[in-house]
Amino acid sequence: MPACDAGSIRTFFVVCTLLALFAGCSKLPAAYQTVSAENGRIRIPVGEVNDGKVHFYTYKNSGKRINFFIRTDGTGDLSAYFDACYTCYKHKKGYRQEGTDIICNECSMKFKLAEKDWRYNEGCCPIPLKSSVSGGFIVIMAEHIEKGAKLF
Repeated sequence: MPACDAGSIRTFFVVCTLLALFAGCSKLPAAYQTVSAENGRIRIPVGEVNDGKVHFYTYKNSGKRINFFIRTDGTGDLSAYFDACYTCYKHKKGYRQEGTDIICNECSMKFKLAEKDWRYNEGCCPIPLKSSVSGGFIVIMAEHIEKGAKLF
């Protein structure tokens, strides 16, 4: 059996520490269909997202992925949200759609897609992203989405 000297043990711990650091630092949020801003606006055709489902997108800014989604509520209104919440954002897991719910991938909190408003409940709730519908597009100002970069 080989002897374990102090140098071998030190090397082992340095390698393990570096692996742990790189594994923790490389955690990026998911990448979805990428959108970009033109004249400071992100424009997504209403016909692409007005179907009762959740549609996920990625906006890239300064090398960072800022994820968001658009959903249609039970009244037919479209709204945008960051793919994060103030409680679970640090895990960079976002949300997923299952049937008629959107579910946090970290804590499993569920929200009904048909509900008009989602209320902050028990620590988890998608963060609204200011948007509007104009000329057949859902419009998000780049400055508004860039304010959410800290969440990703």
